[in-house]
Amino acid sequence: MSMKIHGYIKENLKKRLIEDLEKEKGKIVVFSALSLSDEEKELLYAKIPRLKGAYIEFITDRNLIAGVIIKIGSKVIDLSLKGQLNNLAQLAYETNR
Repeated sequence: MSMKIHGYIKENLKKRLIEDLEKEKGKIVVFSALSLSDEEKELLYAKIPRLKGAYIEFITDRNLIAGVIIKIGSKVIDLSLKGQLNNLAQLAYETNR
C-alpha cells in the first residue's frame, strides 16, 4: 500500500530540502589538531580571504597531529600533517609498483 503526499506538503518539503542544501554549500568548517588562537585564525583569514566574515565552525581533531583541514561546502583543503603523510605514503606505494 502506498501513501500519497499532499501537493502542498510535497512542495514545502522540496523547498526546505533545497534551502538546506544551499546552506551546506556555504558552510565552512575548520578542523585543527588543537584549538586555534585568535592570531592563528587571523593568519588563516589572511591566507584565505573568503573565510573573513564568514560563519566558521572550528572543530578540534587530535588525529590530525598538526595543521588544519578546511571544508568549504563540498570542497576540502587538507593542510594537515596527517594528510601530507598520507599523500607521501600513497606516492611511495605508487613508486614501488
